[in-house]
Amino acid sequence: MGLLDELQSEVKKIKEDDLKQNAELKAQEEFYRTQLQPAMVRAYEYCSELVENLNIVAPDVRPEYPIGPRDNHQITMQQGDYEFDFDHVKRPRVLRIYCSCTLERPLEFHVPTKEAVLKYTELLERYGAHFNCKNHLDKHYNIRAGTFLLEGPVKVQVQILANAAERCIEIDFRNLEDQPQKHYKFPPESIDNNFLDRLARVLTRGEEKLVEVQVNDKMRKDLRRRVEADKKRSAKKLAQDYVYIADEKIAEEEAKLINRTKRAMAEGVNRVSRLLGKLK
Repeated sequence: MGLLDELQSEVKKIKEDDLKQNAELKAQEEFYRTQLQPAMVRAYEYCSELVENLNIVAPDVRPEYPIGPRDNHQITMQQGDYEFDFDHVKRPRVLRIYCSCTLERPLEFHVPTKEAVLKYTELLERYGAHFNCKNHLDKHYNIRAGTFLLEGPVKVQVQILANAAERCIEIDFRNLEDQPQKHYKFPPESIDNNFLDRLARVLTRGEEKLVEVQVNDKMRKDLRRRVEADKKRSAKKLAQDYVYIADEKIAEEEAKLINRTKRAMAEGVNRVSRLLGKLK
């Protein structure tokens, strides 16, 4: 095959690919118009009114997040400041609900080991919680402990996205359902008022999960075995928790001692300076 034939064959392939791509894009737009758009408009109308009413009523919503320094250490927060964002009224493709979970006051935690400091830092960053950490160093300037000031807030987001390429509605949660991120895909016909009402109840913590999991007999047996195994580990875990709390108290006392020592040294330096000033 000559060079011209090779070029003509390549041009033909490119044109065929373009035709296929254009046909797929047209099919996606048609699916959006007939299937996704009605569902997204329904979601837009529901969510816009939901956010407006939540800001007027201001319900007392107090979610708990496992963002304390010990395993499953739950921190209670106050949820509010709802916002609604969208890209288009008549042809929405993405809808977002935002809100914030705040603390009544900043919380201070003393974390007794370097490993615990790194682990706790990673946990707070996954949830996007605002915090400050003061590391306590040993004589070699390595981290040996840390004091965390947890200030909040934790940001919550619900995103509803029309995915024409995959012929579905995508829903993404941020800091809902007791985890930093959760992703769902649903057929557009499932986005009815009952579904949207359940989504609203998840947002306001009236429901734990958007999708209920049906537990069969096999899963029940597995769960029972896990419960029994957890009971056997509970005594060991409790002992570990006591050790952790004791180490935490020691770290706290050491931090206080260091601060007192620094203040005493500073006061001594000031007294010497004043004495030298008088001698002059």
